[in-house]
Amino acid sequence: MRSNLVFLFLILIGCAGQPSLNQIELEQLNGSAGQISPVQNALTVVFFLSPECPLCINYTLTMKELADEFQNDSVVFYGIHAGEWFTAKEVADYVSKYDLPITMFLDHGNQLAKALGATVTPEVFVLDSKSEILYRGKIDNWVNDLGKKKLEVSERYLHNALVAWLTDTEINPKRTEPKGCLIE
Repeated sequence: MRSNLVFLFLILIGCAGQPSLNQIELEQLNGSAGQISPVQNALTVVFFLSPECPLCINYTLTMKELADEFQNDSVVFYGIHAGEWFTAKEVADYVSKYDLPITMFLDHGNQLAKALGATVTPEVFVLDSKSEILYRGKIDNWVNDLGKKKLEVSERYLHNALVAWLTDTEINPKRTEPKGCLIE
């Protein structure tokens, strides 16, 4: 009996310690506070990025195309730069250089990365209006291992997940194993 109560207490402490996504304070590129705010009847796409990661640079065109295609279809896009390494200026330069129409945040304490379980860049999460993860992993199958890229993409995981949600069909797969630069 005592061990059951201790176990229940530990579960309650663990649940209370994890803030909801819209309670995690992030930094906007202008220095003010901000957060990810899932919207009713919409999807939230969260890209974990690094302005120095070669894969994040190589995926800028794909991210831009996805944002251009889906932003008017109740899909909100965010780019998160986790860690202490990047300044707002470095991220702003990355956004400007690649003309990314995505709201960017700095996650200095890795709080959002930890809350979602993000481990590498680029890694993407698709969240519903209750912040439930509908898809997580790779943007597509262009990179299956570091240093090994396909000539042509044959599986567009993120695109397919967004289309599935918009057409009210099952998202499949719900998870893929991302490859990229480690979030530190």
